[in-house]
Amino acid sequence: MVALGGSEEYAANLAMGHLGQREIATLSDNNTRTRAVRQFFAIARDATLRLKWWNFATAWVTPAADATASNGTLKIRFPLPADCIRVRFIEGADDDSWAIESATLTVGGVPVEASILVTSITNPNVCYTRRVESPRLWDVLFLEQFGYELAACCARKCGKSAAYASNLRAIASEKLRIAGGIDSKEKARETPRPETSWASARRGRSRFYR
Repeated sequence: MVALGGSEEYAANLAMGHLGQREIATLSDNNTRTRAVRQFFAIARDATLRLKWWNFATAWVTPAADATASNGTLKIRFPLPADCIRVRFIEGADDDSWAIESATLTVGGVPVEASILVTSITNPNVCYTRRVESPRLWDVLFLEQFGYELAACCARKCGKSAAYASNLRAIASEKLRIAGGIDSKEKARETPRPETSWASARRGRSRFYR
């Protein structure tokens, strides 16, 4: 379920609440707590996205192959979208048929650093977790967990002890476990369930009696 609130300041102030700090009016403010948020906001978000298969952040792409082959055993290189946080799977592919590398490519005569999918598959359909920057699109459980994770990251800079930060991170981990379990129940299985003999027989009788 999409979260209410919807701004980066709203998400940041969840963390400030866990730290007992005053709310932040805008992330452009120049004070200790806002500087801490600016330092850790993106890494806390991207790390949380990478840890679980969040439905709201799921995307698909069939990338174009790079002209240069890989030096490894998997020869075909596919530059991934810039918003790719983690490749989840490739449709119809075994896990040992692909891997992820980092490389510098030349795009339009300009060197570009990118994550690269290397594979033996000529036309891969890739399911991946994308970077979702707008909190308006975040699932409410992701937002709740993010608040604790960001608070844990900012704790020391906001004058809290290492033990306080550790406790916040433990809460964040538990929230992540619960949220990931709920989120996964709202996702269809990657592959269909094997048909039972009972279902097969029933389907056969249905054809017979038509």
